[in-house]
Amino acid sequence: MKRQLARALSLLLTLLLLFLPLPARADGVTLDEATKSVYRVAVRNEDGTVVSFGSSFGVGEEAPITYLLTNYHVVSPNENGVSVWVGRDTEIPCEVVASLPEKDIAILKLETPLEAEPLPLGTEDMVHIGDRVFAMGFPTNDISNTITSYPGDVSTSQGIVSRKATWNGVDYYQTDAALNSGNSGGPLLHEDGFVIGIATMKMDDTEGINGAIRIEEALDALASCGVTPKMATLTTGSAVPSLTPTPAPSPSVAASPSASPLTTPLVTTEDAGASASGTVWLIVFLCAAVAFAGVLAYILVKRRGSVQSLVESVLPGKKSGGYLVGLRGTYAGAVIALGGETVFFGRDPARCQLVFEARENTISRVHCSIRFDAERKCFTLENYSRNGTFLEGGRRLNDGDAADLHSGDIFYLVDRDCMFEVRDKAPGPNEEG
Repeated sequence: MKRQLARALSLLLTLLLLFLPLPARADGVTLDEATKSVYRVAVRNEDGTVVSFGSSFGVGEEAPITYLLTNYHVVSPNENGVSVWVGRDTEIPCEVVASLPEKDIAILKLETPLEAEPLPLGTEDMVHIGDRVFAMGFPTNDISNTITSYPGDVSTSQGIVSRKATWNGVDYYQTDAALNSGNSGGPLLHEDGFVIGIATMKMDDTEGINGAIRIEEALDALASCGVTPKMATLTTGSAVPSLTPTPAPSPSVAASPSASPLTTPLVTTEDAGASASGTVWLIVFLCAAVAFAGVLAYILVKRRGSVQSLVESVLPGKKSGGYLVGLRGTYAGAVIALGGETVFFGRDPARCQLVFEARENTISRVHCSIRFDAERKCFTLENYSRNGTFLEGGRRLNDGDAADLHSGDIFYLVDRDCMFEVRDKAPGPNEEG
C-alpha cells in the first residue's frame, strides 16, 4: 500500500511539472562563448617591465568589442602602460577612459577593437542566494605556467552566491568560487549565462569567502563613457543555455537587447477567448491536483510517522557523499543525502530545499546552508541569519560566519528544538537518528 501511494504521488508530481508553465529566466551565453570575451590585462612601467597582471571582459551592445571592464587596482600602477594580451605575443594597447578608485572599477578602450561578442549583464533582482556562479579569468600562476591570453587559457572556477553584502559603500556578492591573483577584473558569470559582478577580492586566511563587485556599480561609469551594455533579457526556462565547460551540440546565441521577452507572447483578439478559457481550466486542474497531493502526503506522513519519505522525494538520495540527520523539529527522523550539493534551510521555498513553515518565524527566509566536501571528508556550515545558527557546544555562528563540521557533529537553528547531525555514512536501519 505504501509503495502504491508513493508511486501515485510521484506520477502526480510529474504531471504537475508537465502542465506548469516554465519560470521566466534570463537569456545568456555558454561558458565556451564567454571565454572568447575574457582577456588578460598587463600593465608596464616606464621601463617596459610588467608590474601588474589582471583580467577583463568585453562590454557593449554588439561586436566588435571596443570597451572592457576591469578593476582599478589592476591598472593603478601605471594607467599609461595598459595593454590586453590576445595571444602568446600579441598585445593591444588600451586607454583608461574611466577610473573609479573608490569602487575599484576601471573602463578600458581598446586601440584596436576585437571581433567578439560583448558579454550580457544581469541585474541584482535576477540573482538569489544559492545561485551557481562561475569566476572566469587568468590567474597569474597556473599548471601550464604560461602567460598567454587565448580563449582556451581562461580559467573557470565554480561556486555559489552565499551572500549579498555592502563594504565601504560598495555592493558586493560573496561567493565561494575560487579567486586568485590575476583573477581581478574578470567576470563573475551567473549559471544562466550573464555577468553579475567583477571578481575583486579574496579574504586572507579564509577559504571560500571571496568578493565580486556587483555589476550595477559600473553602469553609471559605462554610460558616462557613452557605452550601452548588452543587458540579459528574460526568456522561458527551456531556452536557457547550459553552462558547461564542454561545447554544447547546438550552442545558444545570446539574444540582442532589442529582442522581445518570450514571457509575454502576443495574443490576438480572436484567440483571447480560447486562451482565457484554457487558463481557467488549467487553474482548476492545478487546484485539484494540489489538493490530491496534499491528501496523499498526509497519508504518507501519518503512516510512517515522519517526513522522511517526503524529504527523499524532494532531495533524491545519492549513494555517497555525506548525510544530514534530523534529530529534533520539523525534520526529526529524516535522513538526507547531500552528495556534493549545497542544501539551504529557511522559510523561502523558492531558495531553500529544507523549508520551514511561516509560523516558525525565528528561522529566517534563508537561514543557513550545509554542503559536503568529499575530498576533505568535511561539512561546511554557513549562517546567513541574524538569529544565529549554533554548534552543539554552544558556539554561535553570526551572519556570514562559517564552520567546518565532521561526522557526528551536531548543530541547531536558533534553539535546540530544531537540531541536525552530520554523518559521512547513512545510519543503519535500526539506528536512531
